[in-house]
Amino acid sequence: MGPLSYVLLLSGAALAMPAEERSIPTTSFAVSTERVKVDVVVRDKKDAILRGLTAADLEVYEDGVRQAVDSFDFVERSAVEPAGALASAATPPAFVAVAFDRLSPAARSFAQQAALGYLDRVLPARSWMGVFSIDRGLTTLQRFTADRDALRRSLDRAAAGASASYAGLRERDAIRNAYAGLATGPGQAHVAAAELSGVPECRSAEDEVVRRMEILDSRLLESFESLERSQQGFATTHALLALIGALEPLPGRKAILLFSEGLVIPADVEASFVSVVAAANRANVSIYGADAGGLRAASAGDETRRTIDSLQTRLQLQDDGAGNPLSRGGSARDTATSGLVLLERNEDTLRFDPGRGLGRLADQTGGFLIRDTNDLSSGLAEMSEDLSAYYLLSYTPRNDDYDGRFRTITVRLKRPHGRLQARKGYLAVRTALPVPALDYEAPALARLESGPLPTAVSLRLRGLQFPEEPPLSVVPIMVEVPARGLHDLTIVVLVRDASRRVTAKMSQRYTLSDSGEHPDGARPVLFYRETHLAPGSYELQAVAYDARSGAAGATTSALEVPPASPDHLRASSLMVVGSAEKLGAGERTASKPLRYGDVLLYPNLGQAVRREADRALTFFVTAWPSSERPTIDARLEVVHDGRTVSATRSTSLRPDAGGRIQLASSLPLERFPPGAYELRLTLTDGKDEQVRTAAVPIAP
Repeated sequence: MGPLSYVLLLSGAALAMPAEERSIPTTSFAVSTERVKVDVVVRDKKDAILRGLTAADLEVYEDGVRQAVDSFDFVERSAVEPAGALASAATPPAFVAVAFDRLSPAARSFAQQAALGYLDRVLPARSWMGVFSIDRGLTTLQRFTADRDALRRSLDRAAAGASASYAGLRERDAIRNAYAGLATGPGQAHVAAAELSGVPECRSAEDEVVRRMEILDSRLLESFESLERSQQGFATTHALLALIGALEPLPGRKAILLFSEGLVIPADVEASFVSVVAAANRANVSIYGADAGGLRAASAGDETRRTIDSLQTRLQLQDDGAGNPLSRGGSARDTATSGLVLLERNEDTLRFDPGRGLGRLADQTGGFLIRDTNDLSSGLAEMSEDLSAYYLLSYTPRNDDYDGRFRTITVRLKRPHGRLQARKGYLAVRTALPVPALDYEAPALARLESGPLPTAVSLRLRGLQFPEEPPLSVVPIMVEVPARGLHDLTIVVLVRDASRRVTAKMSQRYTLSDSGEHPDGARPVLFYRETHLAPGSYELQAVAYDARSGAAGATTSALEVPPASPDHLRASSLMVVGSAEKLGAGERTASKPLRYGDVLLYPNLGQAVRREADRALTFFVTAWPSSERPTIDARLEVVHDGRTVSATRSTSLRPDAGGRIQLASSLPLERFPPGAYELRLTLTDGKDEQVRTAAVPIAP
C-alpha cells in the first residue's frame, strides 16, 4: 500500500465522526522531537488496576540507560458516561479498531460474537470504534463511529464475508501429514517412510513412480505454501500500518483489536513487522491479539512440536545422506531438501504458533494476547479497563542523536506483586510524518535530520505537476541514483509544504548485485512515484542510503503547483526530455502523465544537454483548455543572458478526445553555443495565459 493510500485511509477515519464529535481535544501522545510519552497499565496480583502510584514507583530505561521522568499522570475515564459523549480536555477519548485477519468461517463467526459482546457490554465510555477486514488488502466495514447499530451491522457483514485462499492450518496439516506418513490415500501413506528411510516399500516400478509423484506433490504444496505465508505476512503488516497511520493523529488512548488464527512472520517479513511495532509505539496505539481459533483440540504447542519433529528427522537423514532415495543422482543438491531450507522451515513453524507472532506483536505494543479459550469476554473486559485507566509518563531521551535506529523502552515497577504493560520501543526519527516510518526508511530519514545534507551518494531529483484533476495536480517525482558501488539501497522522498510540514512520504528499497550494479546492468536506479498535491509551494527532499556501507546522499528541489480550475486554461510543467522508451502492447492503454502516444518519456533531471551526443533539444508539455475556449496558441522562446535568441509559434492547437493537448517538439542544438539557457513557453486561449519555464544547460 503506497503513501497515497495511507492518506486516503486517514481522511476516511477522521471524517467518519459526526460533526459534533470533531470538537474532541487534540492532545498528542506520540514521540515528539524532545520528549517521549508512554502510557502504562499497572495491575496488582489480583489483576485489578493499581492506582495511587507516583513517578518514584517506576523506573524507565531507554536502550538500557535510565531516564529521568519529566511528567507522570493517571488518566481515568468514568464508566457511567455514555459512549460517544464529548470528552473533556482532561480525559481524551478512546479509539478501537476491530480487525478480522483472514479468518476461516468458524473463526469468523466466533470473532463476530466476541466483538458483539465487547460492543454491548464493555466498550469504554467516550469511545469510537471502527471495523475492518484484512485479506489481500484492508477493507473498511465501518468507519470510526459511536453508533452501535451501525457497528452491529458491520460486524454482521464481517461474519458473512469470505477470505482468500491464503495458507492456513489446514494447508500446514496437509504438508506435515504428507511427510509424517499420517495422510490417507493411494501412495500417500508411506511418503515419509519412503523418503526418509530410503527402504523401498513399493513392490513394483509402477508403485515407485506413484511414490515419487506423491513426494513431488508434497514439495510443490510446501513451496507454494511458504510463498503464500510471506504474502500473507506482508498483507497483514501493511494493513496494520494503514490502521496505525489512520489512528496516529487522533487524541487519547488508541487500540487495535486483531482477531487472528495466527500471525506468521517469516524472515523476509521481519523488517515490516518491526515497522509495525515502531509505528504503533510512536502513534500511541496498543495492539491486542485475540486467537479466533478458540480452545483448540490439539494445542498450538503440540502442532508445533509434531511439525518440528518431522523436520528434524528429515534434516538428520539429509545430513548423513545414507538411504535417502532422492540423494541418488543430482537430487541430493535439491534446495527443497537442503539442511538450510529445513532449518528455515523449522523456524517458520515456531513463528506460526499464535503465541509467537501475535503474542509478540501485542506484548511489544503495550497490549496482550487472549488465547486458549472459547470465551474471550474476560480478556476483552480487561482490554476495556486498559483503555479506561492508565498512567501517562514522559521523559526527554538522554541520547539526542536521532539516528533512525530502534530504541528499546523498558518500564519497571519497584513495588512487588505488580504486572505492568508498556510499549517496548520506537524508531528514533525526528520528523513528523503523515504515515508511519518503515524499518528500512528510518536510517535514511535520519541522514536528512543529522545536519548538512550528506554527499557520499550522488543523486538527481525532479518533480513535475500535471493539473489533471483540479484543484489537485498529479505530481510525478523521479530520483536517479548511479548504482555502481551500492548494494542495499533505500531511496526516500519527502514532500514539504510552505510551513515545512511533511505532506507525503514515498520510498523503495533496492537489492543490487554484488558488483554494485543495477540488476539490468550498469543502468542507474530510477525511482518513480506519483502523488496528488493542492496548489502551493513545496520542497522535495530525496535521500539515498546504502545499508551495507552506510553511505548516503541527499538533495532538494523546489516545486510550484499553480492554482487549477476546469473552467480555465491549465498547463503542466515544461519538461525537457532526457530519453524515451517504446511501450509494450499491454502498456499503451495505461493513463500516465509522461506517456506520449505509445512512447514513455523520461525527464532530464538537470544533466547538461550535449550538442555532439544529443543533437536536438526535446521538450514536452500538456495543456487542458476550457470547454468554452478549446483552441490555444503556443509560443516557445529560447532565452540566453536575458534575451530571446530563438522563437517559434504554433497556432490553433486543439484537444484530443480526452480533453488535453500534448505538445512535444525538438530544437536542433547546433544553433546554440554552449551555455546556460531557459525555455519559456507561453500558452494562451485568447483570455487565459499560462507561462512555463525550464532551465537548460548546453554543453559542447
